[in-house]
Amino acid sequence: LSRWGYMTANNTLAVVERMRQKGIPQDTQWNDIDYMNMDLDFTTSSSFGDIQGLVSDLHNHSQKYVLIVDPAISNQQPTGQYPPFDAGLSDNIFITNSSGQLLIGMVWPNSTTVWPDFTHPNVDQYWTGQIS
Repeated sequence: LSRWGYMTANNTLAVVERMRQKGIPQDTQWNDIDYMNMDLDFTTSSSFGDIQGLVSDLHNHSQKYVLIVDPAISNQQPTGQYPPFDAGLSDNIFITNSSGQLLIGMVWPNSTTVWPDFTHPNVDQYWTGQIS
């Protein structure tokens, strides 16, 4: 199952447990961006709760867990406060416009964002570095 709005690990687990009680097969549970701190990629919010407990429960029932990661990287945090943006700038892997400026748009986290250029030769190293 996947949707935005579970808001906490406990709410997510409650949905999974209802699926089990009803005998509805489920091999994977997803969480949308509501697990993130301020909707920032590669972060987790303490208010979301016990993600590790949720994952352990799913794995104990031979289920998988997926966290959605949107490729929109906020450019609104001060330098040194949001490593995914700082690293992307340093690696020069963000999409630029025809004059070489960062292509800036708006998506999550409800502010301006930039996007990795997934055709850039170093973007795989950047992306996997953020996930690890």
